[in-house]
Amino acid sequence: MEVLWIIGLILFSAFAWGFFKSYSGSSITPIGKISGPKKYEVEVVGESKYQRALEKICGGRSEDGAEMYVDAMLVLEDSNRYDNKAVRIDIQGMTVGYLPRESAREYRKQLKEAGHPQLTGVCGAVIRGGWDRGDGDKGHFGVWLDLPTD
Repeated sequence: MEVLWIIGLILFSAFAWGFFKSYSGSSITPIGKISGPKKYEVEVVGESKYQRALEKICGGRSEDGAEMYVDAMLVLEDSNRYDNKAVRIDIQGMTVGYLPRESAREYRKQLKEAGHPQLTGVCGAVIRGGWDRGDGDKGHFGVWLDLPTD
């Protein structure tokens, strides 16, 4: 499903302006809250590489797995060696995956059109999965974001 970002829904009153040092330590980036429809339909990709981080965030594995609601940061990763338009997803200070390539490009386009090309977005997220029922019956953790879609 193609994701259409509606950054216009980021109302000025909804901005939770704050600042944090970027990973380079040389710039300060504004942070804005993005409110979604509470459907958690935008799936994060690459989370298979971040299972340890997700397990730590969820407090380990359990027989039933997790369904944990958290805040996620959408970090523009211009220095990504594979894709200089990547948007990294961080939860509790740990990387857990990325927006899909086309979604990342659309997200960046909408940020630019809204006049906030360097904004770090914060949105709701849900982590699901991560069960361990024994005898090799283990599930991966997955992450879905609560972002405006159409």
